[in-house]
Amino acid sequence: MKRLMLLLLLVSVGTGFAKVTKQKRAAWEWMQNNSASAVECAGDIWAHPELGELETYSSGRLAGLLEGQGFEITRDVAGLPTAWVASFSNGPGPVIGYLAEFDALPGLSQAAGGTERKPLVAGGTGHGCGHNLLGTASAFAALGVRQAMIQHKLPGTVKVFGCPAEETLVGKVYMTREGVFDGVVAMLGWHPGGNNAVTYKSSLAMTSLKFRFHGRTAHGAGDPHHGRSALDAVELMSAGVNYMREHVIDKARIHYVITNGGGAPNVVPDIAEVWYYVRAPKTEDQRPILEWVRQIAEGAAMMTRTRLEEELLTSGYEVLLNDPLAELLQENLEEVGPPLFDESDWEFARGLSRSFDEPDSVLLDTTVAELEIVPPDEWGWGGGSTDDGDVSWNVPYGRITTACFVKGSPGHSWQVVSCSGSQTGFKGMLTGARVLAGAGVDLLQQPKWIERAREDFVKKLAGRTYQCGVPDSLPPPHSR
Repeated sequence: MKRLMLLLLLVSVGTGFAKVTKQKRAAWEWMQNNSASAVECAGDIWAHPELGELETYSSGRLAGLLEGQGFEITRDVAGLPTAWVASFSNGPGPVIGYLAEFDALPGLSQAAGGTERKPLVAGGTGHGCGHNLLGTASAFAALGVRQAMIQHKLPGTVKVFGCPAEETLVGKVYMTREGVFDGVVAMLGWHPGGNNAVTYKSSLAMTSLKFRFHGRTAHGAGDPHHGRSALDAVELMSAGVNYMREHVIDKARIHYVITNGGGAPNVVPDIAEVWYYVRAPKTEDQRPILEWVRQIAEGAAMMTRTRLEEELLTSGYEVLLNDPLAELLQENLEEVGPPLFDESDWEFARGLSRSFDEPDSVLLDTTVAELEIVPPDEWGWGGGSTDDGDVSWNVPYGRITTACFVKGSPGHSWQVVSCSGSQTGFKGMLTGARVLAGAGVDLLQQPKWIERAREDFVKKLAGRTYQCGVPDSLPPPHSR
């Protein structure tokens, strides 16, 4: 690990700061000299993968990195034991924020830097979305901004938000509901990926909820007429939803799994449960579809004479894009440039690509994508959802991605786990951290960016109102 970190310090990012401001140079030089601590932190979180709302070690490790450099930590925020806010203030001024995540995924344990499937723990968890890199880069960027603030007496506050359970869209939704992000003038985020670009596309609004049917058990052969099958209700509901699909908008997505279907074929199940995700590009389109799904569940209960119980887990908005923050991040991404990959990275990429169904023609991205700003009615929509959406409806928000994964790596896969623990992933992480830090310094130095971001935010919200999808009385899932 020490040899790897030394290699990263030498080749992962460039050292030419001649064309940047002295404030930004201070941040980047400090980050260059302290890169080993970021790599060590990301590697440590990778080695301790934890599922959402259970990230005790990962959350503490990342908070400790910030606390050790003078950040004040507020823990257990919004009723989430692994959520925290880290703050550093240098006097009155704007408050800028960074979003950090650290949850892993089930069933994806995998050796770091491996080109073949090799779980470290059978059935174990793994960082199949690179959140070990995500959280660390955001924290490291804030540390760079802190150095610039101290060295050049920049007033203001920088905050890092430790957000659990992004994969299930829990953390930021409940944190938003509790006002955790209030007062932040601009929020910066990022996500590891296969290319170097400003993320200028939205996501799908999504609601996650479970339908639990309660019937009456009976002997399946001896006296089934005394039973009321909860499984019948689940199956009728699923049939109804599947017939509904023809009559919803094309970009809507509805997925489900039966989490409890009974215990034995000869026993009429008295309890059965199905878990649904309901998605659409815009919340105003998604919520009517959700209500239709709920009505189908009620109908299934009526048809089977069972009792319906609903458990809402979370409900998140689509991402609201901010044009000025996208432009600011693009400027910094072009200043920093792509990660500097060496032959060992390319060898790893070629080896890993042999596990892909369709390898990309370019395995490691060494370019910076151009940014094209378009009106909201021309936005692209990602195939997934993120709880960043709720943040973006309350705070001006911008996001980037940098090349941490071999292009063509399937999302949420063992290949991504392998990349997330490799030197290739760490190089992309350090690049992303520099971009985020540079944008943070610009926000503190140049108030025009904050003003423009706010104006765009207000314009995009015109005629639309944010209403959190989880009621005030609903505690986070872990505490139920």
